[in-house]
Amino acid sequence: METNLTVNNPVKSFVKMNSQCAQVFEELNIDFCCGGETSLFSACEEKGLEPEQVYQRLMKLPSGEATSEIDVSGLAPAELIEHIESTHHIYLKQALPRLVGLMDKVHQVHSSRHPELIRLKTVLGKLREDLELHLLKEEQVLFPLLRKLDSNSLDLKMRVVQGPIRVMRNEHDEAGELLKEIRELTNSYVPPKDGCQSFQLLYKELRQLEEDTHLHIYKENNLLFPTLQSAVSV
Repeated sequence: METNLTVNNPVKSFVKMNSQCAQVFEELNIDFCCGGETSLFSACEEKGLEPEQVYQRLMKLPSGEATSEIDVSGLAPAELIEHIESTHHIYLKQALPRLVGLMDKVHQVHSSRHPELIRLKTVLGKLREDLELHLLKEEQVLFPLLRKLDSNSLDLKMRVVQGPIRVMRNEHDEAGELLKEIRELTNSYVPPKDGCQSFQLLYKELRQLEEDTHLHIYKENNLLFPTLQSAVSV
């Protein structure tokens, strides 16, 4: 990957340059969505990683898209909104009810031997409640406003949506904290040795939930919102 980025650039810049960087950050548990403004150097030091080694690993990634995740960095705001709704919103609407049902099953069978499941069930339930309300706010309030933006009244309308954008960013931070707790409770999604197939599937799908939600938040916090907010100062 050819780039002018250095270890002092924000983590989000690497994902914007090459979406495959997101997979490396997920593996290393480096926050590139809510914590996307943190420099690669600081993010690595926080995790006890050698910044230069991580940087070189990122530089060795191919520039092409070798994953199913498409490059959305060049999309116009309306196109990016459509992408977010048709991928991440649909995923959450399908995955969250399924995960909560699976969580109930595993909790009922295994919580006596694995008390961490009691807290995990509570946190997952809270995350579902928060995210489903969050999607509703975006689809019924924020995104319709953003779609209606036009060059003649851009400044006025942007002032109107600044408040909802701040609310969305705060809710992203709260979801990020819940995901961190889920990772801790699941031992980074490593099921116990006595875990049944349902137990293993639960942890696998929780990891997928974390990965998709991180990408979802990254696209809104670091691509959609800044593009719209920068238009105000033009």
